[in-house]
Amino acid sequence: MDLRPGPDAARYLIAGQGRPVARPFNVRWLLPAVCTDKPKRWQFVWLASWPLLAAGAFVWAVGMGADWQVAAAAAAFLVALPGVWGPHSVRPIGIDLPAMAVAIWAAAALAHDQPIVGVLLAIVAATISEKAPVMVALWAWTPWALIALVAPLVANFVRKPEVDEVTAIPLLKRVHDHPVATAIEHREQQGGWRNAWLMVAPWGVTLAALLNPTPWLLAAVAVAYAQLLVATDCVRLYQTLAGPVVALAAAQVIPPQWLLLAVVVHAVWWRPAVTA
Repeated sequence: MDLRPGPDAARYLIAGQGRPVARPFNVRWLLPAVCTDKPKRWQFVWLASWPLLAAGAFVWAVGMGADWQVAAAAAAFLVALPGVWGPHSVRPIGIDLPAMAVAIWAAAALAHDQPIVGVLLAIVAATISEKAPVMVALWAWTPWALIALVAPLVANFVRKPEVDEVTAIPLLKRVHDHPVATAIEHREQQGGWRNAWLMVAPWGVTLAALLNPTPWLLAAVAVAYAQLLVATDCVRLYQTLAGPVVALAAAQVIPPQWLLLAVVVHAVWWRPAVTA
């Protein structure tokens, strides 16, 4: 595994040294506090997150009313998404996968009528990624998880953001100062919003979810893609947020006798996977 850090990973390592970093990295304090600037610790957390995510997705899907076959297929669909795998720049020093792993268990607790446990886990997830409470609220389809937004709000007050040495690089500084403008420019460089290989194809077999577009599914997808208005990354953003809902919706509409084949087809990337 390539342990050389990308720009985001470099900022997590700086935070792990106890030095201030720019917003929003300043509120993502838990993993830098635990893993510090030791890549091997980050690698352990990244590897451990996979079974936690898969198991949590299964338990969550059951709590949302799925039988064991559908729940197992949904978990398999989710962990096979290229955006969940992520680009080299966030493997293993990144927060997306660990945040998903904790957030899915928070959603599972809420789905199984354990609100206190669910909110507490959502707070933990929010110290990894400030988006986690929104993720949990969408996955469990309940506003209770939004209580956990207090965690990044408090962290932003306690851990004052400062422009770090990575963010100070001119290109990254412009992204930091002008997120909307740089996001739009980046989309245009990637072929625009109608670039199917970037905007649609990474969903693979889970596109079957569109056969039954429930309000739950549409809300999750809308929020997931809305991130692209203020961020230069793409697939990993919309799939880490909407992935569980899309995966479960797809597993629910694919006939049971086709689920195993669908998982196999979905798990194999038929062309180089887009993960950025």
